[in-house]
Amino acid sequence: MKRYIFRLQALVVAAVALTSCDDFLDKGVLGYSTEENFYDTKYKLQAALNATYDVLQSDKFTSSEWRFGDALGDDMKGRDESLASQQGQLAHFRFSTSNIYIKERWEVNYTGIHRANQVIANAHRVRITDNNYTTYRDVREILAQAKFLRALFYFNLVKTFGGVPIRPEVETVDNLVIPRSSKEECYAYIEKDLREACCMLRNKFSSGESGKAGAGACAGLLMKVLMYQATPGVPSEKWEQLMEIGRYFVEGAPMSMSQMLRYDERYDEDWEDLRLRLWFKPKELCAETDPYEGPDFQIATLKGAYSYDYLDAYNNPLGTIDNYKMWYLNQFYNAGEFCKGSVFEIVHQESSDGSTGDTNEGSYIYESLFSASSPLYCTDQIRNAIFGNDIRRDFTIGHHEYTPDNENTEIGGPIPILSLKWYTPIKDRPLYGGDNSKNRRYMRYIEVVLMYAEGLNECGYGQEAVDQLNGYKRVLNKLNTGTALYNGGGYGVVRDQIWNERRMELCFEFDRFFDIVRQGRAKALLQKFALDYTVNQRGMYFREGVNEIFPIPQTEIDVSNGVVTQNPGY
Repeated sequence: MKRYIFRLQALVVAAVALTSCDDFLDKGVLGYSTEENFYDTKYKLQAALNATYDVLQSDKFTSSEWRFGDALGDDMKGRDESLASQQGQLAHFRFSTSNIYIKERWEVNYTGIHRANQVIANAHRVRITDNNYTTYRDVREILAQAKFLRALFYFNLVKTFGGVPIRPEVETVDNLVIPRSSKEECYAYIEKDLREACCMLRNKFSSGESGKAGAGACAGLLMKVLMYQATPGVPSEKWEQLMEIGRYFVEGAPMSMSQMLRYDERYDEDWEDLRLRLWFKPKELCAETDPYEGPDFQIATLKGAYSYDYLDAYNNPLGTIDNYKMWYLNQFYNAGEFCKGSVFEIVHQESSDGSTGDTNEGSYIYESLFSASSPLYCTDQIRNAIFGNDIRRDFTIGHHEYTPDNENTEIGGPIPILSLKWYTPIKDRPLYGGDNSKNRRYMRYIEVVLMYAEGLNECGYGQEAVDQLNGYKRVLNKLNTGTALYNGGGYGVVRDQIWNERRMELCFEFDRFFDIVRQGRAKALLQKFALDYTVNQRGMYFREGVNEIFPIPQTEIDVSNGVVTQNPGY
């Protein structure tokens, strides 16, 4: 009888549920944000953009950067290079398609892409209720920053894996599985985002908005994307375009919207439709004296906004005149945050409660890198190979040496040779350990100049390239009252000087492996590295034509039922 009553009650409940189902589903849920109303103000859209920037601040993102950019190159040795570990297998190029760090690099960059897509797909939902152009411009700049960040994440993926799936901005059940696009298609997608963002942004953000990507960050990353598509010694349109952007960025050559967009060759879209999509200033908000943003409209000027001299945001020297070395190092410390030499940096902020990990704005990365147990370290032999007698050799220190603020590096055990770019001065230390607020310099102006110099040389303007090198060399000479300058010469001589300068100036900034891959020198340099360090011969197993890119994570192959295909050789 009890079982009968229970079953009868269950049937009654089910009947009521079925008869009232339509009424229930027809009622809106009160008090909750929906896709339709969440993005209705610029403040909500900004919150979504902040979540995209947050991926850059995560420990997983930064960890992936040094593991691939420096730990696989020839400027550093790794403390963990045993074939028994996932990192050791990665460093030896003897990994499986299920390597955890390969999987994490894929995942963290696609997380960023997904968040950027939310901003881009929903920007049109913001309600502009008045004729205030400030609100309109703010939405436009949020949209442009999302495009920059999406391009950055895709660039990370393409240089690591080759062609990857281009995720739709609006995800549906029907498009959950996307096949890979070609490398060329991915680069075209990245370029389009960066070119459009350049036209939508001011040259740089300052004061309370420092840390946001401006047109300078977009143009600098665009130059790098163009450089990675070109082959040294082979004439191509990409070198020509790199040189064109460099003349605009470094020398102040005028650049119109149609030039930056390459509108005539890339777009079938009517200009007025493009204006609407990219939030260019509408005619109804233009005063009679306002310039109409048409194809010939000149985009933001970048010359003068940045400098490779050691100056803060207000053009003050980054140190005292009796210690030029600190002028250089302060670029990487709190005194140099958002300085004239910083084009884009990833912002970290100390928490108020000492919390650590990805939930905390502050990053532990620099504390772990500059320590007695640092996962990466240099040796005298490597340091000599990088710097020779260059003054920048002094910006790596090790056993029995002291930091610029006279901290004994023996504290906590003798440290190996480490980069002072990773060091956090005592006055900049966080209140709580593991809560470092030091910003990471993602791109510096000197890298822009070096890319421009390389483009000039590749296009037959070798002497102009040397002039660009020597402009910075004169600044470097202040560090030790030197007078030596770079010499002119043929294509190969100038190229080697640019590459040597790149290695010295940009070393330990998480980019060396990708740099030697795009130069076509990875096999030769890594196998030489293996012969020089016979303990474990890291680099000996690098396979040319295979290991320049990494395997697609096996989980992606499996979950797509083979729609996402594997790279050759894996």
